[in-house]
Amino acid sequence: MKIDWMVTILAVAAVLVVVSFWRAHSRPGFDFNAFDLIMENGKVSKIALAFMLVLGVSTWVIITQQIKDKLTEGMFGLWLGAWVTPLVAKVVFGKSEMPEVGTITTTKIESTEKTTP
Repeated sequence: MKIDWMVTILAVAAVLVVVSFWRAHSRPGFDFNAFDLIMENGKVSKIALAFMLVLGVSTWVIITQQIKDKLTEGMFGLWLGAWVTPLVAKVVFGKSEMPEVGTITTTKIESTEKTTP
C-alpha cells in the first residue's frame, strides 16, 4: 500500500484546524463558541450547517484537484466566486444581502471641480 503524503498532510492540517477550534471553544474566558458557526437563535440552523458542509467539501475538492494537477482556472474561479463574492458584497454594501436586481443606488455630489483640457 502506497501512502499519498499530500493527502496525509492535508488530513493532518484539517485535524489541527478542528482541534484548534475545539481548544478555543473550551478555553474559559475566551469569547469563542464553535457552535455559533452552525447555530442561529439557540437552534441548529439547517442553512448554516449546509453552508459549512458545502464549504468544506468544495474546498477539499479544489485542494484535491490541485494536488492531482487537474485544477483549471475556471474551476478555481467558480470556487472563488462562490465563497469570496458574499464577503466582498458585505464589505462593499455593508450588509450580508446583495441589493435586489433593479435597485438604484444614488449618491449626492457635494462639490465638483471644473477642469479644462
